[in-house]
Amino acid sequence: MALHWRPVGPEPAPTYWQRRAVVAVAVLLLLLFLRAVLTGSGDGDDTVTAAVPAASAGATASPTGSASPTASASPGASASPGPSASPGASTSPSAAAVACVPTALTVAAKAERDEYPVGGRPLLVLTVTNTGVLPCSRDLGQAAVELLVVSGADRIWSSDDCAPGGPEKPVVLEPGEPSVTRLTWAGRRSLPGCEGEKAQAQAGTYRVNARLGDLRVEGEPFRFE
Repeated sequence: MALHWRPVGPEPAPTYWQRRAVVAVAVLLLLLFLRAVLTGSGDGDDTVTAAVPAASAGATASPTGSASPTASASPGASASPGPSASPGASTSPSAAAVACVPTALTVAAKAERDEYPVGGRPLLVLTVTNTGVLPCSRDLGQAAVELLVVSGADRIWSSDDCAPGGPEKPVVLEPGEPSVTRLTWAGRRSLPGCEGEKAQAQAGTYRVNARLGDLRVEGEPFRFE
């Protein structure tokens, strides 16, 4: 069949060309509209389907199908006031505290009372205070801490003599809050290695000194009467 491209009819040729242009534009707009409708609905289904498996349990999905950063609690789950610990992780503050800098610590040593009777058992007190602005961790175990009783230049007793060593005992020191260790002294002399006769300390003036790691401090005096 032959196709007549040139306008045929009683009206002028430009009229037929204008009609053809209008029909062509209408057909083109119709095709574009149908394509937009079909393409838009297909893209929406693909986005939601692909996003659902990727969302973790309890996560809230946004309208685009991606998981929102705020997770909603599942039914029956209790809300925790802080971060939840992963299995095996320590929840104590020591997990995050850094080691104490020696210059940020103050150490003090004394007997609980100023006077004791000869043969008494003085209670010795060691106080460690964090003077920094952040919590920090310090080993206060037996090997890291020593209490020493002297009388002038005479070394009377040391907590290391009969009980040296021992496991570490990391303690988190909060700023300005002292950590106190108390130890009862039997009131007798001792020698390194717990050797020799443990003679009774006699009447006189004594002083409690302390060691924390490599830091040594002179404490306060007390008396045996």
